[in-house]
Formats: sequence, structure tokens, C-alpha cells
Amino acid sequence: MKTNILLLSLSLGVTSLSAQTLADYANAGDAAMKDGKIQEAIYNYVKAQELDTDNNDYVTAFQLGTAYEAIGESQKAGDAYKASIIKGNYDGGVITNMKNAYEAAGCNDCVKNAYIEIKTANPAQTIPMDRKLYFIYVKEKNYEEALKCEMSELNDATLDEEGRIKIYKRVAQLYINVDQPDSAEVYYDKVLAITPNDADVHKALGYGLYNAIQKATKNAQAAYKAKAKPTQHDFSVMQTAQKRATLAYGPTAIKHLEIANKTLNDKQISDIIAKLRQNVAAYSK
Repeated sequence: MKTNILLLSLSLGVTSLSAQTLADYANAGDAAMKDGKIQEAIYNYVKAQELDTDNNDYVTAFQLGTAYEAIGESQKAGDAYKASIIKGNYDGGVITNMKNAYEAAGCNDCVKNAYIEIKTANPAQTIPMDRKLYFIYVKEKNYEEALKCEMSELNDATLDEEGRIKIYKRVAQLYINVDQPDSAEVYYDKVLAITPNDADVHKALGYGLYNAIQKATKNAQAAYKAKAKPTQHDFSVMQTAQKRATLAYGPTAIKHLEIANKTLNDKQISDIIAKLRQNVAAYSK
């Protein structure tokens, strides 16, 4: 084994033979990179990283990533960039390099796992990593994890009012996605407390209430149709369920949709408002 290492060292040049410390190997790697000797640079950078017992030499890890990219070793480049970040390199460009390298290697899961590893190793990076993980989880339709990321982002002390409103809306939509409309309304109300006439929020609240009526109606009709021999009483139960849902949610839905439509002027919203008014009037008699 020692013979093989010696042969490898000889093949990579005398600089690697004379290198003994982390700095020596790192400098030898830089010199090799400057001369275009990429494999020799990689050898020296790897040796330097092996000696990084304090796990803080992010410069050499970054250089290793660059060297791997130069020879098309995208997976290894991504790993090296990830190591650089974990060691303390918080340059946003390195995170982009890592993402691009993993994607070039066809390993999208590596990107997600890297973000998780980074925030686990460096809790100070939790919010920046959760900001990126949010989009991945939404794409995967993993709304529970996406919610955790947005709750994490709300702890960002640097958030301005516009940024906070954006996250409130995202959180509300995620709660709708996981069928928790009451929680969604809490966060929509937070938006309205800041911008009372926000058309998007009023539309979302109006549609949420309208959908609640539709759901209650659908369930009542399904229960009626499921009866082998439905009676007049069963029909009355169905009608009562529809009436209660319409009168409970309809007026508030109309109010929200009317406010939204002052800005949006959407025909579909106008049609829903007209339908809701008609149904509320019919059940109010």
C-alpha cells in the first residue's frame, strides 16, 4: 500500500512529496492549479482536507470543488462545495456552485440533503437553508415540511413588512393545502391587519368559505344518495345541511369577494358572488 502511495506521489510531482502540513498541501495544490495540473491539485487539496482537524479550512475545500468541476467531476465538486459551506464559507455564490454541481450530476436529492446537512452542522444557517428548502418541499407537495420552513423564516429579525406579508400568505396557503382552514384564516388575518384591502387575501378567504359550502353540500348529497331507500326525512336532512353551510359562510364569503373584486374585477368572482347572493336569499326566506 505504501508503495502505491509513493508511486502516486511521484506521478503527481515533487511538490506533493515535500508537503507535510495542511498549508504545504494547500499551497502545493494552488501551485498545481496555476500550472493547469488539475489532478495534482486535487491530490494536494484532498491531503490538505485530511489534515483539517479543526474542520474550518473552507478555502481549500472550495478550491477542491473548483478543481473537480474543471475535470467534470460534478458530484465530487458538489460534495467539496458543501464541505466548504459546512466549514464556514457562507458566501451565497458557493451555495449556488454546490447546487449547480449537484444538478449537473443529476442528483437533485443531493441538493435537498445538503441544505439539511448544512443547517444541522451550522444552526446559524437554518433560516437561509429553510428559505431554499421551502421551494423544494412545495415542489414535492410536502406541505408539512414547507410549513416548518416558513415558520422558521418568520424568525428572521431582518424581515421587512413586505417580506413578512409574503410569508404570512404562504403559510396561510400551506395550511389550506393540509386542510387546516382555521389556521389559514389566522395568517390571512395577520395580513389584513397590515393591509386591510389586500385583494389576494380577500379572494382567498372568500374562495375558502365558498369551497366550505361546496364541500358541505357535496357531503350532504353523497350521504343522501348513499341511502338504499331515501325518505323525505333524509331529503330534509340534506337540505338542512346545505342551508346551514350557506347561511353560515355565504354572507362573509360575499363580503370578502366583493372587496377583492374592487381591485381584481374578475368575472368568475362576480359569478360566484351572484350565485352566493341567490342561495343566501333563497335560504333566508
